[in-house]
Amino acid sequence: MIRIRAGAACRDVTPDFPVPMGGFGQRTTASEGVHDPVRVTALCLGDDSPAVVVTCDLIAIPGQLKSAVVDRLGAHEWFDAERLVVTATHSHSAPIPHDPTGTSEATTRFTELLVAGVVAAVEDARSTARDSVLSSSTGDVRIGFNRWRPGEDSLVDTRVPVVTVVDGSNGEVLAVLFGAGCHPTTFGWDNMLVSADYPGVAKRCVEEAFPGAVAMFVNTTEGDVVPLTSARRDALDPRGYTGTDPSRADLIGRMLADEVVRVARESAHSPAEETGILRILSADAEVAPNNAGLDDASARKRLEESAGVLRAHLGDDFAERVPMARLWAASSAAVIDADMDDDEMRDVMIACCYYLGLTARVARGTSPAPVRAPLQVMVIDRARFLFLPGEVLVGVGRLWSELVGHPDAFTVGLANTHLRYLPLASHFAEDGADRRYETVTAGIAPGEVDRLVAVGADMLLHGTHA
Repeated sequence: MIRIRAGAACRDVTPDFPVPMGGFGQRTTASEGVHDPVRVTALCLGDDSPAVVVTCDLIAIPGQLKSAVVDRLGAHEWFDAERLVVTATHSHSAPIPHDPTGTSEATTRFTELLVAGVVAAVEDARSTARDSVLSSSTGDVRIGFNRWRPGEDSLVDTRVPVVTVVDGSNGEVLAVLFGAGCHPTTFGWDNMLVSADYPGVAKRCVEEAFPGAVAMFVNTTEGDVVPLTSARRDALDPRGYTGTDPSRADLIGRMLADEVVRVARESAHSPAEETGILRILSADAEVAPNNAGLDDASARKRLEESAGVLRAHLGDDFAERVPMARLWAASSAAVIDADMDDDEMRDVMIACCYYLGLTARVARGTSPAPVRAPLQVMVIDRARFLFLPGEVLVGVGRLWSELVGHPDAFTVGLANTHLRYLPLASHFAEDGADRRYETVTAGIAPGEVDRLVAVGADMLLHGTHA
């Protein structure tokens, strides 16, 4: 338990105009309405130079988004960019948060709304901070299964971190920060309505249980886990993410919320010694991007092999006829129209993955340059969080727990920027890894995620920086 000044706030950033949605390459048109709101929330911990946690109902956090927020908040003397972490819930039905090409007016408009909402939420959280009691606990609930090996229940982390903030003067719950490791894909790619998916349901249920409180969701080890309501199909199979039914989001969201509310109530009313810690450390590491081990000749060979598969299924002229932004949709349509068996489906979709990833790699003509990977370690009472810039697989979370040696150690993905999937070296070494979605589309090279987790452990245990 920690006694500290704390404040929390939220802002609705739901667009009232059509906007491209993130998460599914099968979508090629803008949203057609709103199913439920998307929000940004902020938690401010401490007085001078507070630690600030922001969560957003988005597919991911582009680095440009955090930079824009830092630029706006930099005018405040109390603000320290190294003590700010910005995460996404990973809803696959939320608007796309940034358009690097600058060609989508709707996305640019939404980005402006989003940045303003984040800044306002942080400023409100800071201005409403009060003396509070903060505690962390861990719950347990199974809301998903591992899509790579659906029958292995051990390949899901069912732990639920719960941080409860209570008003020190009256004992009312001010905020609940909680997490789970599961893709928010209860709404499939055929859904064209903006939604926060099951995290939105869970947050609303928690706020109903604690009137006036702000609920915040972070995604832990969701990289290879999907909701229990999902079809038992491969991650690559477009037939596994269709048939949108809002009751699925309600079911998963309420299952999670029931456990969060139970844990938060126990925390809020359980006496504890003031022995907790609040600490945040930030660092940057340089990592090699995936495919960095391929020389130019090998990259070209694999690219041509992939193009051959796509030509066989999409037509000899697919490269001229199908824009890169629509290639995933075209490949998915080919799978569905032909009702392909699993092996043929995997051939086509993996070829699409390689083609998309290696076309840019070959076009550069040289070995890829290192990329920046921001890391943050945060201790909140008993919980030990490692914030990573991408989608975290269950094995990564377990490595973090092992290195830290603490039962309440959690990885949080989709933080500060997005380097796509983050598998361990052992994932790349598995049989079939060259045909597994999470390894083929990984953002950084084999072994680099292992190194990032080790750097995070050193930061936590020894106070070192990368």
